[in-house]
Amino acid sequence: MQLQNPLWAFALKVYSHSEVEQCCLALQNDFGMSVNRLLFAGWLAFQQKSIDLPALEQSQASVWQKEMTHPLRVLRYQLRPLHKKEPELGALYQAMRKAELEAEKIELAHLHALANNWHKVVIPLEVLMPGNIERLAAFPGSPISAAQQKLLTSLSQQMMLLG
Repeated sequence: MQLQNPLWAFALKVYSHSEVEQCCLALQNDFGMSVNRLLFAGWLAFQQKSIDLPALEQSQASVWQKEMTHPLRVLRYQLRPLHKKEPELGALYQAMRKAELEAEKIELAHLHALANNWHKVVIPLEVLMPGNIERLAAFPGSPISAAQQKLLTSLSQQMMLLG
């Protein structure tokens, strides 16, 4: 597993922009989407690769997300209001944020390794980027609301500008 990889560098670069961060967090918090998977879908477009959702669902990255990254996030979110009431919990909260970030880094390493075997496609970036992101949002057959579509479109546009 290669923790320092092009996907990690891309994720750090684009997520550092507030517009991308806001879209990703809204899609995560309001629609149950994964920030890492959204960033992965965008990065794939720059690699000229189409997202393979069945392969993604069967991957070690999905196992890691379900067993490590997501539970750490849930625990951190549960601690957040307690931390605001009791500042003494600050060190624990920061440790949980750091652990969650490390879990996300490992998840992205698994995603990067998974994509290495995927073939390139001949689809313009302007089509592939929103296509990857929207297929991720609609998998496995979930309808996309107007509010979600607006966020997906904005995220796609921002990543194309920043990537």
